[in-house]
Amino acid sequence: MTQMLKNLEMSDLYSRLSEIGLTRSFIQKQALPTWWDSELDSNSAAVTEAAGYIAKRLGLNISSLLQTDAPITFKSANSPKFKKRQGTDEKSLLVAQNLAIRVAEMVDYAFVSNSIDISEKTRKIRQEIIENHGCVNLTSLIKFCWQHGIAVVHFADFPKKVCKMDGMVSRAKKRPVIIISSSQRFSAWLLFILAHELGHLICGHVSEGILIDEKIDREGSDKEEDEANNFACQLLYGEVEKYHWQPKMSPIQLATYVQKIGKQDQVDPGALALNYAWQMKDWAAGLGALKRIEPQANASALINGYMAENIDWERLDEDSQDYLKLVTGVV
Repeated sequence: MTQMLKNLEMSDLYSRLSEIGLTRSFIQKQALPTWWDSELDSNSAAVTEAAGYIAKRLGLNISSLLQTDAPITFKSANSPKFKKRQGTDEKSLLVAQNLAIRVAEMVDYAFVSNSIDISEKTRKIRQEIIENHGCVNLTSLIKFCWQHGIAVVHFADFPKKVCKMDGMVSRAKKRPVIIISSSQRFSAWLLFILAHELGHLICGHVSEGILIDEKIDREGSDKEEDEANNFACQLLYGEVEKYHWQPKMSPIQLATYVQKIGKQDQVDPGALALNYAWQMKDWAAGLGALKRIEPQANASALINGYMAENIDWERLDEDSQDYLKLVTGVV
């Protein structure tokens, strides 16, 4: 018979949460209310209230937090479609998946927009963005997504040692939410991930539920990954295989060249540098060029700056506002 904890203590909660990958330090940083003090660790009433905050912020079943003979579980009942590396156990992505789903739910709820139609073809999308912004870069693609009812947020604040992902698309609620979780700081890198995830939406790979990309690679692991990659390349470059690189270049040479070609072809120069690095297997030159193109790179802040501007914060309660700002770095 399930038994409620009569004298709930924080030490017990920490121990049980750690069993599913949510460490003590993570809980203290991300999930406890601002009024929490360690002196309350043995105060059963206070710990019970704190458990409510933890469950709400992290998307956990509150009943599982308060029971002694049942494992702690997440609320999400969705069965995501995984795009993962060979050998990766889907269970290892459970924590990252559910924490990201909770963030997506908050952004979805706070985003008020008109109904959307995302059946447009790649060429039409590229043409629209170029007409309005000159080229498809991270800023212009983010703006396109929000204007067409697709929320975009960067979320990568996971517990240490948890198996992470590059990106995720959620269509579990009112509208699509794209979560980008890569820790790369360069705009061009996150631009390709965003274009890839948008490709999953446009190609109909996630008409409902959730799709998770553990690691996005130009060499697709299945038909859908190939389609999303092709969509991204067509969107960013105009054609899937438009550029062919020879010979190898130094970082300085590459940075100079891609800025020239980018202006000429209306293509983001950073995206060209990554295209070179992928084709030539010369990541030293590619990343070196990105450092010269974007010396103060902080792509996650760019993404979440637009998120902060496009959602109605007043639709969220105060604690949800605090949590969403905390995990997205929004001031």
